Amino acid sequence: MGERRYTKSHEWCLVTDGVATCGISKHAADELNDLTFLDYRVAPGDAVQAGQTFGEIDSVKATSELYCPVGGTVEAINERFKDADELGVVTRSPEDEGWLIKIRLADPGAPAGLMSAAEYAAFAG
Repeated sequence: MGERRYTKSHEWCLVTDGVATCGISKHAADELNDLTFLDYRVAPGDAVQAGQTFGEIDSVKATSELYCPVGGTVEAINERFKDADELGVVTRSPEDEGWLIKIRLADPGAPAGLMSAAEYAAFAG
């Protein structure tokens, strides 16, 4: 298992066997807080590019676009969150149970270009 990596748009990914499990960072979950809706714009089998929107998440405070941290093929989306009642898991465990999407990497080296946990902590302040 690799190191968790982060984007400037507050997504994370963790690569295991060529598949990146991705979601929103704890910082983003804390900022959004009370989540109300998640709309996936991709499905398993879709090709995605790094930086492409894969969905939208709504909270009482704001609506935020969700971006793919890496490019490749969508392996899975977390169907659990199609039920708005389950979205509290994203807030409570955004970097574990609250994962949103899994992407089979087109370029296995791509995550190295993202921020490390320490770099992200400094960035997010």
